[in-house]
Amino acid sequence: MDYNFGTVLNAFATLKESLSVSDCSNERQGKIKCFLEQIALQPVSVGDFKVGLEWFNCREPLSFTRHLKGKIVVLDFFTYCCINCLHILPHLRQLERRFSVEDGVVIIGVHSAKFDNEKDSGNISAALKRYDISHPVVNDCDGLLWSKLGISCWPTLLVLGPNGQPLFQLVGEFEENELFELITVAVDYFGLRGDLSPHHLPPATATSIIKGPLLFPGKVASVVQDNGSEIIAIANSGLHTVIIASAEGIVKYVIGCPGEPGFVDGNFKVTRFNSPQGLAFSSCDLLYVADTDNHAIRKVDLKRQCVLTIAGNGLQASDSVGGSSGAAQSLSSPWDICFIQRKVLATPKHPQPFLCICPPAPPGYKGQEKLTDTDTSQPPPPPPTPVFSPPPPPPLLPASLVLPPPPPLPLLPLSSSTLNSAFQPPPLPVTFSASENRTEDQFVNQEILAIAMAGSHQIWMYFFQDALWWGKEFFSAGTCTNVAGSGNEANRNNAYPRSASFAQPSGLSYCSNSDELFIADSESSSVRSINLKTGKVSAVVGGSKTPDDLFSFGDVDGVGYDAKLQHPLGVTWHEKSESLFVADSYNHKIKKIKLGAMTCCSYLGNGHTGDLALFNEPGGLCVSADGSKLYVADTNNHCVKVISLHTSSVAELKLQSDEQPPESPLLSSVVIPLRVKFSGRIILYTGIILPEGIKLTEGAPQRWKLQLPDKNWKTEFLSGTFDQSISQTLCISAPTLPYSGEPNDISLSSKLFLCADGACKAVSSSLTFSVVCSSDASEEVKCEAMFTV
Repeated sequence: MDYNFGTVLNAFATLKESLSVSDCSNERQGKIKCFLEQIALQPVSVGDFKVGLEWFNCREPLSFTRHLKGKIVVLDFFTYCCINCLHILPHLRQLERRFSVEDGVVIIGVHSAKFDNEKDSGNISAALKRYDISHPVVNDCDGLLWSKLGISCWPTLLVLGPNGQPLFQLVGEFEENELFELITVAVDYFGLRGDLSPHHLPPATATSIIKGPLLFPGKVASVVQDNGSEIIAIANSGLHTVIIASAEGIVKYVIGCPGEPGFVDGNFKVTRFNSPQGLAFSSCDLLYVADTDNHAIRKVDLKRQCVLTIAGNGLQASDSVGGSSGAAQSLSSPWDICFIQRKVLATPKHPQPFLCICPPAPPGYKGQEKLTDTDTSQPPPPPPTPVFSPPPPPPLLPASLVLPPPPPLPLLPLSSSTLNSAFQPPPLPVTFSASENRTEDQFVNQEILAIAMAGSHQIWMYFFQDALWWGKEFFSAGTCTNVAGSGNEANRNNAYPRSASFAQPSGLSYCSNSDELFIADSESSSVRSINLKTGKVSAVVGGSKTPDDLFSFGDVDGVGYDAKLQHPLGVTWHEKSESLFVADSYNHKIKKIKLGAMTCCSYLGNGHTGDLALFNEPGGLCVSADGSKLYVADTNNHCVKVISLHTSSVAELKLQSDEQPPESPLLSSVVIPLRVKFSGRIILYTGIILPEGIKLTEGAPQRWKLQLPDKNWKTEFLSGTFDQSISQTLCISAPTLPYSGEPNDISLSSKLFLCADGACKAVSSSLTFSVVCSSDASEEVKCEAMFTV
């Protein structure tokens, strides 16, 4: 059989299908080995990277001929806006821990942008820092490699052999074990053949570390306290903390440990978050947090100063239905949340049951437009399942509210067991129409937490009380469930909420006047709404009329679909002006939507990255308690901006405190000159010197990393931890070949997690050894290289 790129991947598809029906580990590994034996010697190669592409996290552009020959290379085709791409990052980090470059495995990110904003190298560099991506990344800004290799979606992993030959391809999200199994067998197979090389890659260039209390803040929220003063919550996503400050910027609490992600409930110092995003106050003492990378919703009690998880368990869910509560209900990257308090009609506690059958949708109806004869993209939604629900008994209602007799039951053979199983628990609230004449005592407050579930492209709800939702579905208190969105990524509006589709919803805001929930639907570049009375999902501005078109983006002021946004991440309702303000993130603008006219216009920002009156990928915003200001999380500017809605002036909220929150890790560097003979040895005695009162954070990894000038320098270990001992001895062998006498830099860096007086922070530092090789130098040089805190 003649092999080419396509036939290899087709053969792998056949292998993958065979593996799907095999549970025996030895059998699976045998099948993978046989597959490798078939293709290992085939003269098929992906070729080399185009010259001139920009690289990150490495000193020089990499090539298959110079750097990657003898390596199993994992090409990760990604774009940094994509939630599915973010979901596989933990798998790649685990792979890097399992197999080092010396083991013969290299991960290379190929950034193939979806949005124009993502093609910019500065924005890519910021995203790599935000998401802690340390492996080499190439900017495939024109999609040349994407097209050459026939990649069709994000994320896609293409695994190459030691001669650049294609081996495996994983499309979309995948199970971690699936990748590990393939790489393990490949390392064993090519290692036994002697095809793998332990050589190092060029060390990464030094990167600047942001100094300041905020690092990539994602969202903001505000509330008025009992004393009339306003407080602001900031999701300090890059440092995995939540900051509570006054409107003047005085920091009251730093919740979590800066720079240390985790998933721990407890007091403010013990608590750990992982890239928190959405924030919502239910009162001046209770704050809810969308703990995105922990796939959880957390409750922050400001009075008791403690944090509790109310939904999620730290694991990403594949569940698109929900209905469980607490840790039993897994979530998938909740990106924003919105607390909703609405008036609903109270019903009696012991009503009589009757059968209510909802009418089907009209034939061919999508909710967005009618299907044409040639439009078969989605069949019309099926009629809802008949649901038994009990109405209030007439004697308990005022005469004006007496319901008509229930409709006759359909002539169906229903047993008593069927009837009993169909009865719903007694409903408490039912939505009401504002035009109906009700008295105040007939209504109760319904409190729910709306969740933009970006990972499953849906809108979920957390119910604080028992609730009858949309008059037909009963949910008990503590339930977390999907209420809108099919789970398919699309821009499909529909009168039936679960037949609608969203595309990575990332921002939420509630309007009590119309009982609508507004959504910043980032991947469709649109703002959309859900009517909470009826469930109807509608377009507001932006996006495309074609549901599957997720590339209708731009920067255009206009009406409805004619207006264009680019990956909006935040939205907030301003009651005084009856307008929505939108964080149009990739256009670096704040935009304003007038709902009556459905107009969208630029409010602030000029479309370019910048500071002060300009923005850099703003991720979230909220209206101040008195309606006079907007607070904006200006994510890539690492600050919160305050916009006066009277004057449109912009100022930065300067955070300050007697107990200033720990700054983001500051890289300190010391240069030490050394001279050593060719073929000589450098022995470094490294360790940590801790002053009195400071200790290492218990359970946190205390890492060190060594970077050598090139492959001619040798050492046994390039990285490790101080976990077992706070001292290490490192031995480095100098090259045998004569050098020009120019210094060669060896870098020894550390990342330490330290605690003092109950406050913890991460500190990074580095030592640089400027080494000159000379024939008249000592054969062995010993040097003490201690990290002093």
